[in-house]
Amino acid sequence: MFMTMKLLSPVLLLVATAAPAHSIPHLSEIIESIQEQREEPQPHLQLEEEFSKSDVQTLTFDQRLDHFSSQIDCHQDNNECETFKQRYFYTSRYVRKEEEKKGVGTTVSFLCVGGEGPSLDPSVLVDSVHCTGDMIELAHKLHHEQNWDVHMFALEHRYYGQSFPKKNNSKKQGDKYLRANEKELDSDNEYKYLSSRQAVRDIVEFINSSESSQHFSSSNNKNVRWITFGGSYPGMLSGWSRLLHPDVVYGAVANSAPVQAEADFRKYNDHVSLDLGEESLVGGSKKCLDIFESGHAEVAAILEGGDVDEIKKVASAFDVCDGATMLLKNRKNLDFFVGYPIMFPIEVQSNDPSCDEPLCNIQKICDSIVDEHKSDPHKPSMEILASIGKQAGRCKQVNFQLLIDYFSAPSTAKSANNRSWYYQTCTEFGFYQTCEDNSNCPYARGHHNVDMDFEICEKSFGIDAKKVKASIESTREYYGGWDLIPGDDKSTVLEGQKRLLFVNGNADPWSELSVNEKRGSSHVQTINVPGASHHFWTHPVKESDDNHVVEARKAIYRHVYDWLGINEDSPRHYDLKTE
Repeated sequence: MFMTMKLLSPVLLLVATAAPAHSIPHLSEIIESIQEQREEPQPHLQLEEEFSKSDVQTLTFDQRLDHFSSQIDCHQDNNECETFKQRYFYTSRYVRKEEEKKGVGTTVSFLCVGGEGPSLDPSVLVDSVHCTGDMIELAHKLHHEQNWDVHMFALEHRYYGQSFPKKNNSKKQGDKYLRANEKELDSDNEYKYLSSRQAVRDIVEFINSSESSQHFSSSNNKNVRWITFGGSYPGMLSGWSRLLHPDVVYGAVANSAPVQAEADFRKYNDHVSLDLGEESLVGGSKKCLDIFESGHAEVAAILEGGDVDEIKKVASAFDVCDGATMLLKNRKNLDFFVGYPIMFPIEVQSNDPSCDEPLCNIQKICDSIVDEHKSDPHKPSMEILASIGKQAGRCKQVNFQLLIDYFSAPSTAKSANNRSWYYQTCTEFGFYQTCEDNSNCPYARGHHNVDMDFEICEKSFGIDAKKVKASIESTREYYGGWDLIPGDDKSTVLEGQKRLLFVNGNADPWSELSVNEKRGSSHVQTINVPGASHHFWTHPVKESDDNHVVEARKAIYRHVYDWLGINEDSPRHYDLKTE
């Protein structure tokens, strides 16, 4: 987590053709979706005949609404236990029929964990950004190369997709859900059962449920080992499920999972600068970073100077929606424009090195910036950025109040996932990607402090800064942050840290809050993927995938093979740079 990591914050307006990653969204991505007034559709790639959607079932089961209330058995038709319909997906694609089972090694279940990001549909177990490159490809290998049966499941997260608890006294699932009126938050909060703690217990309850067991033959359903997979925020849930419930979850792969909750996540944009400035990562350069930073500083200086004519020129140059009116309206709009990835939006966490459209990744954008500079070395940096940025083909929305209004309004089908996630940032994680004066942020420093994010929490959900900070601290305490030691006892080595794998791309800013070979418990297993962005290796497999991504998948497979006793040669930490 994602943040993705899940888990709000940038979309690359210049990269309209790139497939959206299952990643923690940025506020600028939200403002873009508001502007479009439609949901960004999840891509459905050309599928091989073997991976037809027809073998994926869409099912539901009665999930307990509150796992932390009095212990009532929700699976014994108990009227006192409140439940909701939670969706899950299942395929027996890699399970042999009874008459074909001679010589089958054994059985395992893979669970793709849902969360923020694109809503789940049957493609989640066919070919999608969620769990294809690691889980589905591994299931294929286990079945065809090792003669195993692999049951594949995906579980939708509560309050995302269609798994919405119904409003009290309503017959309709999700009717008038997720209101944001402050009084309702105090007395009848429809959000109060939305949390990662409930979601982790959802996973455990699902694994133990009769609904999941019905997919196995009666002879082996008690002995099936479950391995969870997830990327971004679902990666966090995957790892925490194993950590807290090792008796239920046999192993877990946590891809790009930022488990260290933090309010002021300034290292995110520090990492963006690192990527823009280093050619060895994703094709950036020092010159590109210098122009990017100086361009933002030049625009900030003009806006702060207050010269209306100059501000109008900036608004025109960068194609601001409603022109200078929005920049002059209030200080927050100004800060939003230059302190967030709005003036020149550039994507790092979903960067695709193999894309072939113009300006579709960091290297191509940086090359364009540098080429523009070389063609006219005296051209101001802001003019270079404006010239390239206009190729996005749409105006830039800088209305900060629009975000407040968006999160404050009752959910619609288009806004529900975004509102659910931002609520979780206010009540659990923070993850606010600031651009402070004392940082290496490539945008206009000092124009995005964490108070702006706290304001959204308070005005949208009635949660003040003090409560946000306390909730984030509680989350770190509950799960143990990087150390993965829940509670106060930091000396205990937990069983749940075994067969727990964290995989991170070193070009991904969310890796700053995840576990690696140098940070966190030494008992977990890790893989470092040079140059890779946010869980890129879980995406659909392409021939153009970078070799490090290909090798990362192979390393994940080796770890899971080792857990299942298929081989014994997996080191605890992989740094693919040295392999």
